[in-house]
Amino acid sequence: MTIRFLCAFLVALCASASPAHSQEREFPTRAIRLVLPFAPGAAADAVARILAEQMSQRLQQPVVVDNRAGAGGALGAEAIAAAAPDGYTIGIAAVSTHVVGPGCNPNLRYDPIKSFTPIAMVADMPTILAARPGLAADFAAFRELARQRAEPRHYGIPGNCTLGHLVLEHLNHELDGTMVAVPYRGSAATAADLAAGRVDFMSDSPALLLPYIEAGRMKALAVAWPTRLPALPDVPTYHQLGLPALDITIWYGIVGPAGLPPAVVAKYETVIAQCMADADLQARFDKAGVTAVHGASSTVFGAFLRERYARESQFIRSRGMSSN
Repeated sequence: MTIRFLCAFLVALCASASPAHSQEREFPTRAIRLVLPFAPGAAADAVARILAEQMSQRLQQPVVVDNRAGAGGALGAEAIAAAAPDGYTIGIAAVSTHVVGPGCNPNLRYDPIKSFTPIAMVADMPTILAARPGLAADFAAFRELARQRAEPRHYGIPGNCTLGHLVLEHLNHELDGTMVAVPYRGSAATAADLAAGRVDFMSDSPALLLPYIEAGRMKALAVAWPTRLPALPDVPTYHQLGLPALDITIWYGIVGPAGLPPAVVAKYETVIAQCMADADLQARFDKAGVTAVHGASSTVFGAFLRERYARESQFIRSRGMSSN
């Protein structure tokens, strides 16, 4: 009788153990999917693959990059938001998926804040304002040209409601200009036409624009970054020019679907912090043209996302920007 009672007690005790707690202690026990809302080959792809390799080593489980490009990143963001909140699907968040895209299109099938659990910001990249050769010697001369009503200037953008579009709408607003946007299919086509003198200026990443600038086919006028870029020591930052609203960089972070367990978030925070401190990752990020971000915890990243979306979505609406 005593043995039967003891056996029954042990069975009941095992059955009462919380599956959630067990899962959290063991996480992860299988492969993790890292959704990338962009096509292979760009800076975001390099960030995702370098980070996935480092995370795999530390989590002792495969972290597999899943490219889900389309609709300016919206398709990939939807896939992250729709995943089960168990930690086995996470993804890359970017300014296009969590700020510009939702600000331009309120009918997306995800909310940039409510549909996700922020985990950490991982990378950041400057943007450069570049003009066609001969347009302006420096930003002061460019400012005067931008305000001329008789001859409006044309700026190239890699599509409506892209980061380049947002930055240059801010520039047009701040300078009280009459500048006109000319949409292209992607950044490469925009840069090619700027170098050919078909448009007057654009804004994009150093990886794209520096080769043109170094070859004398474009003129750098300003940068969005806390300090001047070593490659462009004579080019001022937007803060130095008194234009902090234009300090919009190309950042990437890690998010999961809404409702991730706190223990899973904490696990990812610890592992990602270790990755960001790794010298090999930092060197590979530098080679890809991005900077590793340190100390951007889930709380810090969440506050950053809320502030940026609230600020930029209001501006986007005021300027009538739309992806339609």
